[in-house]
Amino acid sequence: MQHPAITIENLWFAYGGARVLDQVNLTLAAGEFLAVLGPNGGGKSTLLRLLLGLVRPGGGSLKVLGQDPGQTGGRIGYLPQFTSVSANFPITVLGAVALGLVQPGFSGLAGWLSPAARRAEREAALLALSRVGLADQAGRRLSDLSGGQRQRVFIARAIVSGPELLLLDEPTASVDGKSRQELMALLSELNRDMTIVMVSHDMSTVDGCVTSIACVNRSLHHHAESRLTPAIFAQAAGVDLKATCPVELVAHGTVPHRVLLDHDHPDCCGGTHRHEKRDEGDAP
Repeated sequence: MQHPAITIENLWFAYGGARVLDQVNLTLAAGEFLAVLGPNGGGKSTLLRLLLGLVRPGGGSLKVLGQDPGQTGGRIGYLPQFTSVSANFPITVLGAVALGLVQPGFSGLAGWLSPAARRAEREAALLALSRVGLADQAGRRLSDLSGGQRQRVFIARAIVSGPELLLLDEPTASVDGKSRQELMALLSELNRDMTIVMVSHDMSTVDGCVTSIACVNRSLHHHAESRLTPAIFAQAAGVDLKATCPVELVAHGTVPHRVLLDHDHPDCCGGTHRHEKRDEGDAP
């Protein structure tokens, strides 16, 4: 019987005596694509660090792929939030991806391993690049690529060992809108072969790609759906709002960046979206 990808029971974690996470419970089935949303300081990145075994919970229990965090080896891939490359660092795209092969005897496409072992590493790195659509860029310097291309390379590095679980911390934060859409389409494709947990501030990345949503703000609320309902949106934003539409929560609630027009505004829809009749098959 296959273990859940993640099992968390009554977990809490504190920095300097202040609890960042408290009474967290989650059972995530293998094959899910979970978006972790929530306000700054709510504990999202801390949750990823706990899953990776970089920090230990103050209490409760946590299993990842049926094992204690930090004991899963190459079964977990990880993309950190901040990834930058100096223009003076002469690593190639292929070399950067091969750095993800953090296994005993890793050579980094060089070193003292046998030619056969080095060929196996090269083939694994090329396969990962092929999966993200950049096999033809293998010989280029990583610093010469665009921001969206570099992020694909870092995803290739995270999946080069063939992980069962992929953890992503803000994967679309540093790319433009077009690259963001392409990255989400790529992650949706990768989700066919691996469980994905993605921390994101960008709620526009959620609909149509993820299979469930976790709102994290010290506690965790798991929603087994992929649509941003008003209730989920308010939880993810860390606000207490009662409204009929997530668009209005963004535009007219206490959430910053009020850049959208009200539904009744003549330059929007003039209220037609709010008052239009539902199809006969729609829920009330």
